[in-house]
Amino acid sequence: MKKLLFISLCICASMGISFAQVPDMFNYQGVARNNAGAALANQSIGLRLSILDASNTVLYSETQSAMTNAYGLFNVQVGSGTVVTGTMSAANGLTGDRFMKVEMDPAGGTSYADLGTTKMLSVPYAQAAKGVQATSNGGYGLVGTTASSLWWGFYENGVYRGYLGSYAGKNEDVDFGTGGGNTLGSLHLTIAAVPKLTVDSIGNVGIGTRFPKYRFQVDGVTGTFNDNGIRIQNTTASTGWSFYASSSGDMIIGKTGNLGTFNGTTGVYTSLSDARLKTNIQSMESVLPKLKTLDAKRYEYKFNNPNHIKSIGFLAQDVQTVFPELVMVNTTGEGNPMVDNQLTMDYSSLSVIAIKAIQEQQAIIEELKKEIEILKSKIK
Repeated sequence: MKKLLFISLCICASMGISFAQVPDMFNYQGVARNNAGAALANQSIGLRLSILDASNTVLYSETQSAMTNAYGLFNVQVGSGTVVTGTMSAANGLTGDRFMKVEMDPAGGTSYADLGTTKMLSVPYAQAAKGVQATSNGGYGLVGTTASSLWWGFYENGVYRGYLGSYAGKNEDVDFGTGGGNTLGSLHLTIAAVPKLTVDSIGNVGIGTRFPKYRFQVDGVTGTFNDNGIRIQNTTASTGWSFYASSSGDMIIGKTGNLGTFNGTTGVYTSLSDARLKTNIQSMESVLPKLKTLDAKRYEYKFNNPNHIKSIGFLAQDVQTVFPELVMVNTTGEGNPMVDNQLTMDYSSLSVIAIKAIQEQQAIIEELKKEIEILKSKIK
Protein backbone atom coordinates (compact mmCIF):
# COMPACT_ATOMS: atom_id res chain seq x y z
CA MET A 1 0.00 0.00 0.00
CA LYS A 2 1.32 3.40 -0.92
CA LYS A 3 1.19 5.99 1.84
CA LEU A 4 1.72 9.70 2.40
CA LEU A 5 4.67 10.25 4.74
CA PHE A 6 4.78 14.08 4.97
CA ILE A 7 1.95 16.62 5.27
CA SER A 8 2.17 20.40 5.76
CA LEU A 9 -0.27 23.31 5.66
CA CYS A 10 0.57 26.84 4.50
CA ILE A 11 -0.98 30.06 3.26
CA CYS A 12 0.57 31.83 0.28
CA ALA A 13 -1.62 34.97 0.16
CA SER A 14 0.21 38.28 0.69
CA MET A 15 -0.60 39.80 4.09
CA GLY A 16 0.51 43.24 2.97
CA ILE A 17 -2.74 44.03 1.16
CA SER A 18 -5.14 46.00 3.36
CA PHE A 19 -8.72 44.73 3.54
CA ALA A 20 -7.93 41.54 1.58
CA GLN A 21 -11.00 39.34 1.51
CA VAL A 22 -10.59 36.03 3.36
CA PRO A 23 -11.17 33.22 0.79
CA ASP A 24 -13.22 30.06 1.50
CA MET A 25 -10.16 27.90 0.79
CA PHE A 26 -6.64 27.31 2.00
CA ASN A 27 -3.47 25.82 0.52
CA TYR A 28 -2.49 22.24 1.34
CA GLN A 29 0.96 20.87 0.57
CA GLY A 30 2.27 17.32 0.91
CA VAL A 31 4.84 14.81 -0.30
CA ALA A 32 3.69 11.43 -1.64
CA ARG A 33 5.97 8.45 -1.08
CA ASN A 34 5.62 4.72 -1.45
CA ASN A 35 6.04 2.09 1.27
CA ALA A 36 9.79 2.07 0.73
CA GLY A 37 9.94 5.83 1.28
CA ALA A 38 10.66 6.67 -2.35
CA ALA A 39 8.98 9.78 -3.72
CA LEU A 40 6.16 9.32 -6.19
CA ALA A 41 7.72 11.62 -8.78
CA ASN A 42 5.83 13.29 -11.61
CA GLN A 43 2.74 11.24 -10.97
CA SER A 44 -0.98 12.03 -11.01
CA ILE A 45 -2.62 11.13 -7.69
CA GLY A 46 -6.23 11.21 -6.46
CA LEU A 47 -7.11 12.89 -3.16
CA ARG A 48 -10.14 12.99 -0.90
CA LEU A 49 -9.82 15.73 1.71
CA SER A 50 -12.29 16.04 4.60
CA ILE A 51 -12.74 18.45 7.49
CA LEU A 52 -14.10 16.89 10.68
CA ASP A 53 -15.24 18.23 14.05
CA ALA A 54 -14.18 16.90 17.46
CA SER A 55 -16.86 14.19 17.35
CA ASN A 56 -15.42 12.88 14.04
CA THR A 57 -18.41 14.16 12.05
CA VAL A 58 -17.57 15.14 8.46
CA LEU A 59 -18.44 18.83 7.98
CA TYR A 60 -16.95 19.15 4.50
CA SER A 61 -15.42 16.74 2.00
CA GLU A 62 -14.07 17.12 -1.54
CA THR A 63 -12.04 15.24 -4.12
CA GLN A 64 -9.15 16.52 -6.20
CA SER A 65 -6.49 15.38 -8.63
CA ALA A 66 -2.92 16.57 -8.19
CA MET A 67 0.41 16.19 -10.01
CA THR A 68 3.55 15.58 -7.98
CA ASN A 69 6.93 17.08 -8.98
CA ALA A 70 10.28 15.34 -9.19
CA TYR A 71 10.42 15.14 -5.38
CA GLY A 72 6.87 13.85 -4.92
CA LEU A 73 5.68 17.30 -3.75
CA PHE A 74 2.14 18.40 -4.60
CA ASN A 75 0.05 21.48 -3.84
CA VAL A 76 -3.76 21.84 -3.82
CA GLN A 77 -6.26 24.39 -2.57
CA VAL A 78 -8.76 22.90 -0.16
CA GLY A 79 -12.12 24.38 -1.08
CA SER A 80 -11.55 24.37 -4.84
CA GLY A 81 -12.18 20.65 -5.49
CA THR A 82 -15.30 18.68 -6.35
CA VAL A 83 -17.60 18.84 -3.33
CA VAL A 84 -18.67 15.48 -1.90
CA THR A 85 -20.62 16.79 1.09
CA GLY A 86 -21.06 19.94 3.22
CA THR A 87 -19.74 23.47 2.68
CA MET A 88 -16.55 25.26 3.65
CA SER A 89 -18.53 27.89 5.59
CA ALA A 90 -20.06 25.12 7.72
CA ALA A 91 -16.57 23.85 8.48
CA ASN A 92 -15.38 27.11 10.07
CA GLY A 93 -13.78 26.92 13.49
CA LEU A 94 -16.18 29.18 15.43
CA THR A 95 -17.67 26.34 17.48
CA GLY A 96 -14.79 23.99 18.26
CA ASP A 97 -11.67 22.22 16.98
CA ARG A 98 -11.33 21.06 13.39
CA PHE A 99 -9.40 18.11 11.94
CA MET A 100 -8.13 17.29 8.42
CA LYS A 101 -8.57 13.74 7.13
CA VAL A 102 -6.44 12.83 4.06
CA GLU A 103 -7.17 9.92 1.73
CA MET A 104 -5.17 9.16 -1.42
CA ASP A 105 -5.20 6.92 -4.50
CA PRO A 106 -1.63 6.91 -5.87
CA ALA A 107 -2.95 5.68 -9.22
CA GLY A 108 -5.01 8.82 -9.68
CA GLY A 109 -8.37 7.08 -9.29
CA THR A 110 -10.94 6.93 -6.51
CA SER A 111 -9.73 3.89 -4.57
CA TYR A 112 -8.71 6.00 -1.63
CA ALA A 113 -6.60 4.78 1.27
CA ASP A 114 -6.84 6.52 4.65
CA LEU A 115 -3.57 8.31 5.42
CA GLY A 116 -4.63 9.67 8.82
CA THR A 117 -6.33 12.59 10.51
CA THR A 118 -4.48 15.67 11.86
CA LYS A 119 -5.73 18.57 13.99
CA MET A 120 -5.82 21.82 12.03
CA LEU A 121 -3.81 24.68 13.52
CA SER A 122 -4.02 28.43 12.93
CA VAL A 123 -2.96 29.98 9.65
CA PRO A 124 -2.16 33.67 8.94
CA TYR A 125 -5.78 34.59 8.09
CA ALA A 126 -6.95 33.05 11.36
CA GLN A 127 -4.26 34.86 13.32
CA ALA A 128 -5.33 38.15 11.72
CA ALA A 129 -8.91 37.47 12.78
CA LYS A 130 -7.81 37.06 16.43
CA GLY A 131 -6.52 40.60 16.71
CA VAL A 132 -7.63 43.13 14.08
CA GLN A 133 -5.18 45.96 13.58
CA ALA A 134 -6.37 49.56 13.19
CA THR A 135 -4.48 52.70 12.19
CA SER A 136 -5.18 56.42 12.15
CA ASN A 137 -6.42 55.98 8.58
CA GLY A 138 -8.59 52.98 9.36
CA GLY A 139 -7.59 49.35 9.38
CA TYR A 140 -8.76 45.82 8.91
CA GLY A 141 -12.42 45.28 9.52
CA LEU A 142 -15.61 43.58 8.40
CA VAL A 143 -15.38 43.86 4.61
CA GLY A 144 -18.06 42.75 2.18
CA THR A 145 -18.43 42.63 -1.58
CA THR A 146 -22.22 43.02 -1.78
CA ALA A 147 -24.33 46.15 -1.42
CA SER A 148 -26.34 44.89 1.55
CA SER A 149 -26.72 42.19 4.23
CA LEU A 150 -23.16 42.46 5.54
CA TRP A 151 -23.05 41.09 9.09
CA TRP A 152 -20.79 39.44 11.62
CA GLY A 153 -22.61 36.90 13.80
CA PHE A 154 -22.27 36.12 17.51
CA TYR A 155 -22.68 32.51 18.61
CA GLU A 156 -22.97 30.92 22.05
CA ASN A 157 -22.37 27.17 22.25
CA GLY A 158 -23.23 26.96 18.57
CA VAL A 159 -26.47 28.97 18.95
CA TYR A 160 -26.80 32.19 16.93
CA ARG A 161 -27.49 35.15 19.27
CA GLY A 162 -26.94 38.38 17.32
CA TYR A 163 -24.82 40.30 14.89
CA LEU A 164 -22.81 43.40 14.05
CA GLY A 165 -23.11 44.72 10.55
CA SER A 166 -25.39 46.34 7.97
CA TYR A 167 -28.46 44.17 7.63
CA ALA A 168 -31.65 45.96 8.69
CA GLY A 169 -32.84 49.31 7.37
CA LYS A 170 -30.89 51.16 4.68
CA ASN A 171 -27.62 49.90 3.24
CA GLU A 172 -25.88 52.84 4.94
CA ASP A 173 -27.14 51.83 8.40
CA VAL A 174 -25.02 49.98 10.97
CA ASP A 175 -26.70 47.45 13.26
CA PHE A 176 -25.71 45.88 16.57
CA GLY A 177 -28.18 43.63 18.28
CA THR A 178 -29.98 40.32 18.41
CA GLY A 179 -30.79 38.21 15.38
CA GLY A 180 -34.19 37.69 13.80
CA GLY A 181 -34.76 34.40 15.58
CA ASN A 182 -33.75 35.71 19.01
CA THR A 183 -37.07 37.08 20.27
CA LEU A 184 -36.23 37.01 23.99
CA GLY A 185 -32.73 38.49 24.19
CA SER A 186 -31.91 42.04 25.32
CA LEU A 187 -29.08 44.33 24.27
CA HIS A 188 -26.83 45.72 27.02
CA LEU A 189 -24.24 48.48 27.15
CA THR A 190 -21.99 47.47 30.03
CA ILE A 191 -19.28 49.01 32.22
CA ALA A 192 -17.06 46.59 34.15
CA ALA A 193 -19.32 43.80 32.83
CA VAL A 194 -22.35 45.39 34.56
CA PRO A 195 -25.27 46.46 32.31
CA LYS A 196 -25.75 50.25 32.43
CA LEU A 197 -28.12 50.68 29.47
CA THR A 198 -30.56 48.02 28.27
CA VAL A 199 -32.85 47.67 25.27
CA ASP A 200 -35.15 44.72 25.93
CA SER A 201 -36.85 42.37 23.48
CA ILE A 202 -39.90 44.62 22.95
CA GLY A 203 -37.88 47.84 22.56
CA ASN A 204 -38.15 49.28 26.08
CA VAL A 205 -35.03 51.26 27.05
CA GLY A 206 -33.69 51.23 30.59
CA ILE A 207 -30.88 53.14 32.30
CA GLY A 208 -29.89 51.70 35.64
CA THR A 209 -32.19 48.71 35.15
CA ARG A 210 -32.01 45.51 33.11
CA PHE A 211 -35.79 45.15 33.13
CA PRO A 212 -37.44 48.40 31.91
CA LYS A 213 -41.23 48.34 32.19
CA TYR A 214 -41.76 51.51 30.13
CA ARG A 215 -40.62 52.77 26.74
CA PHE A 216 -37.93 54.80 28.52
CA GLN A 217 -37.12 54.20 32.18
CA VAL A 218 -34.36 55.74 34.32
CA ASP A 219 -33.80 54.10 37.71
CA GLY A 220 -31.98 55.83 40.56
CA VAL A 221 -31.85 56.00 44.34
CA THR A 222 -32.56 58.91 46.71
CA GLY A 223 -30.01 61.61 45.97
CA THR A 224 -29.63 64.72 43.80
CA PHE A 225 -30.32 65.79 40.25
CA ASN A 226 -26.72 64.99 39.34
CA ASP A 227 -26.90 61.51 40.84
CA ASN A 228 -30.23 60.27 39.61
CA GLY A 229 -32.02 62.86 37.50
CA ILE A 230 -32.66 63.35 33.80
CA ARG A 231 -30.92 66.45 32.43
CA ILE A 232 -31.71 68.56 29.37
CA GLN A 233 -28.65 70.77 28.91
CA ASN A 234 -27.82 73.79 26.77
CA THR A 235 -24.07 73.42 26.34
CA THR A 236 -23.63 76.90 24.82
CA ALA A 237 -25.00 78.65 27.91
CA SER A 238 -23.93 75.87 30.31
CA THR A 239 -27.41 75.69 31.77
CA GLY A 240 -30.29 73.26 31.71
CA TRP A 241 -33.20 71.63 33.48
CA SER A 242 -33.30 68.45 35.55
CA PHE A 243 -36.17 66.10 36.36
CA TYR A 244 -35.95 63.95 39.45
CA ALA A 245 -38.37 61.39 40.93
CA SER A 246 -38.27 61.75 44.72
CA SER A 247 -38.63 58.93 47.25
CA SER A 248 -42.08 60.30 48.19
CA GLY A 249 -43.30 59.88 44.61
CA ASP A 250 -43.20 63.58 43.68
CA MET A 251 -41.59 64.84 40.48
CA ILE A 252 -39.09 67.60 41.29
CA ILE A 253 -37.87 69.95 38.56
CA GLY A 254 -35.12 72.55 38.65
CA LYS A 255 -31.82 73.80 37.27
CA THR A 256 -29.32 73.12 40.04
CA GLY A 257 -31.86 72.63 42.81
CA ASN A 258 -35.58 72.26 43.51
CA LEU A 259 -37.62 74.95 41.73
CA GLY A 260 -40.97 73.19 41.70
CA THR A 261 -42.78 69.94 42.39
CA PHE A 262 -45.57 67.89 40.85
CA ASN A 263 -47.42 66.09 43.64
CA GLY A 264 -47.25 62.31 43.26
CA THR A 265 -50.88 61.85 44.35
CA THR A 266 -52.83 64.77 42.92
CA GLY A 267 -50.54 65.98 40.14
CA VAL A 268 -50.80 69.53 41.51
CA TYR A 269 -47.80 71.72 40.69
CA THR A 270 -46.29 73.84 43.47
CA SER A 271 -43.57 76.37 42.71
CA LEU A 272 -40.78 77.80 44.85
CA SER A 273 -42.06 80.47 47.30
CA ASP A 274 -40.04 80.28 50.55
CA ALA A 275 -39.49 83.74 52.09
CA ARG A 276 -35.93 82.75 53.01
CA LEU A 277 -35.11 82.56 49.32
CA LYS A 278 -36.43 86.03 48.45
CA THR A 279 -34.98 89.53 48.69
CA ASN A 280 -36.05 93.14 47.94
CA ILE A 281 -39.59 92.29 49.13
CA GLN A 282 -42.17 95.06 48.58
CA SER A 283 -45.95 95.29 48.91
CA MET A 284 -47.86 95.76 45.68
CA GLU A 285 -49.53 99.02 44.79
CA SER A 286 -53.23 99.15 44.02
CA VAL A 287 -54.17 96.89 41.11
CA LEU A 288 -57.88 97.64 40.62
CA PRO A 289 -57.34 100.60 38.27
CA LYS A 290 -54.98 98.49 36.15
CA LEU A 291 -57.28 95.48 36.07
CA LYS A 292 -60.11 97.67 34.83
CA THR A 293 -58.04 98.38 31.70
CA LEU A 294 -57.70 94.71 30.76
CA ASP A 295 -60.21 93.38 28.27
CA ALA A 296 -60.79 89.61 28.29
CA LYS A 297 -60.98 88.14 24.78
CA ARG A 298 -62.25 85.13 22.86
CA TYR A 299 -59.97 84.04 20.01
CA GLU A 300 -58.58 81.22 17.86
CA TYR A 301 -54.91 80.38 17.49
CA LYS A 302 -53.64 80.56 13.91
CA PHE A 303 -51.22 77.63 14.17
CA ASN A 304 -51.77 73.98 15.21
CA ASN A 305 -55.51 74.59 15.34
CA PRO A 306 -57.10 72.75 12.38
CA ASN A 307 -60.42 72.38 14.25
CA HIS A 308 -60.64 76.13 15.03
CA ILE A 309 -60.87 75.60 18.77
CA LYS A 310 -61.76 78.84 20.58
CA SER A 311 -59.87 80.03 23.66
CA ILE A 312 -60.37 82.78 26.22
CA GLY A 313 -57.70 84.95 27.79
CA PHE A 314 -55.77 88.18 27.44
CA LEU A 315 -53.51 89.58 24.77
CA ALA A 316 -49.95 89.68 26.05
CA GLN A 317 -49.42 93.14 24.52
CA ASP A 318 -52.32 94.52 26.63
CA VAL A 319 -51.04 92.91 29.84
CA GLN A 320 -47.48 94.06 29.16
CA THR A 321 -48.47 97.74 29.47
CA VAL A 322 -49.92 97.33 33.00
CA PHE A 323 -48.20 94.24 34.43
CA PRO A 324 -44.88 93.87 32.56
CA GLU A 325 -43.66 91.28 35.09
CA LEU A 326 -46.18 88.80 33.68
CA VAL A 327 -44.93 88.97 30.09
CA MET A 328 -41.74 87.40 28.71
CA VAL A 329 -40.20 88.23 25.31
CA ASN A 330 -38.26 85.68 23.24
CA THR A 331 -35.59 88.01 21.86
CA THR A 332 -33.11 85.24 20.93
CA GLY A 333 -35.38 83.37 18.53
CA GLU A 334 -34.60 80.07 20.27
CA GLY A 335 -37.10 77.22 20.17
CA ASN A 336 -38.49 78.07 16.71
CA PRO A 337 -40.90 80.89 17.68
CA MET A 338 -43.71 81.46 15.21
CA VAL A 339 -43.14 85.22 15.11
CA ASP A 340 -40.23 87.52 15.94
CA ASN A 341 -39.95 88.64 19.59
CA GLN A 342 -42.76 86.25 20.48
CA LEU A 343 -44.54 87.06 23.76
CA THR A 344 -45.53 84.56 26.45
CA MET A 345 -47.51 85.26 29.62
CA ASP A 346 -47.53 84.01 33.22
CA TYR A 347 -51.25 83.32 33.71
CA SER A 348 -50.68 81.71 37.12
CA SER A 349 -49.61 85.06 38.63
CA LEU A 350 -52.92 86.59 37.62
CA SER A 351 -54.43 84.70 40.57
CA VAL A 352 -52.18 86.70 42.91
CA ILE A 353 -53.35 89.94 41.27
CA ALA A 354 -56.96 88.77 41.54
CA ILE A 355 -56.55 88.13 45.27
CA LYS A 356 -54.97 91.58 45.65
CA ALA A 357 -57.94 93.10 43.80
CA ILE A 358 -60.42 91.22 46.04
CA GLN A 359 -58.63 92.58 49.09
CA GLU A 360 -58.90 96.12 47.72
CA GLN A 361 -62.57 95.61 46.93
CA GLN A 362 -63.19 94.24 50.41
CA ALA A 363 -61.57 97.31 51.94
CA ILE A 364 -63.92 99.48 49.88
CA ILE A 365 -66.87 97.36 50.95
CA GLU A 366 -65.90 97.69 54.63
CA GLU A 367 -65.58 101.46 54.24
CA LEU A 368 -68.98 101.68 52.56
CA LYS A 369 -70.55 99.59 55.33
CA LYS A 370 -69.26 102.08 57.91
CA GLU A 371 -70.70 104.99 55.95
CA ILE A 372 -74.06 103.23 55.68
CA GLU A 373 -74.14 102.65 59.43
CA ILE A 374 -73.46 106.35 60.03
CA LEU A 375 -76.29 107.34 57.64
CA LYS A 376 -78.67 104.93 59.36
CA SER A 377 -77.87 106.40 62.77
CA LYS A 378 -78.62 109.95 61.49
CA ILE A 379 -82.00 108.87 60.07
CA LYS A 380 -83.05 107.54 63.44
